[in-house]
Amino acid sequence: MLSSAVRVRFTKVGSLQFISHLDLNRTMKTVMIRAGIPIKYSEGFNPHPKMVFALPLSVGAESVTEFLDFKLDRPMAEEELIERLNRALPPEMRVLEAYTPTAKFTEIHYAEYRIEDEEDFSIAPLMQDSIMMMKRSKSGEKECDIKPLIFSFQKEENALTCVLSASPSAYLNPEYVAKLLGIPDATILRTRVLLADGKTSFR
Repeated sequence: MLSSAVRVRFTKVGSLQFISHLDLNRTMKTVMIRAGIPIKYSEGFNPHPKMVFALPLSVGAESVTEFLDFKLDRPMAEEELIERLNRALPPEMRVLEAYTPTAKFTEIHYAEYRIEDEEDFSIAPLMQDSIMMMKRSKSGEKECDIKPLIFSFQKEENALTCVLSASPSAYLNPEYVAKLLGIPDATILRTRVLLADGKTSFR
């Protein structure tokens, strides 16, 4: 039974990879109302559902491990909450779990991605001691070494599984890795979100 704080893990795949984080926020607010979830609202003249997402996903990337935190006004069974949300959500967005969170979003350090292309590609660019690329930041574009932001990688046929830094101060968009490998149109799937050891899954 969920009493107050709730975390849901959900998927965002297919055509939904093309909606922005802002659109996702709007969608989830509508879904909460449509599903009849007793979510807590902010106070003031313009109350709105209090929701917090972890690690916004880039437009064009899919994920099977997105997280959303919110609070309930009254207790609710996990199974009922999941069923109600999935009835109101589109097929390409499914709630997989609902539970009381024990870790904070600030404990997220890494994210694992699967980058796959139709054709085979070389990972030689990843083997360099330093990888200088123009990287976007809040203050604009600047050249930086992204090598320290790549925790691990492994290639199998025409797919690369890589663990990249996902902390707020050192976030690496997987698009940079795809671009480095010469496969900018590759499909990108976030498969796990990880703690500081780069191995333990975040919950």
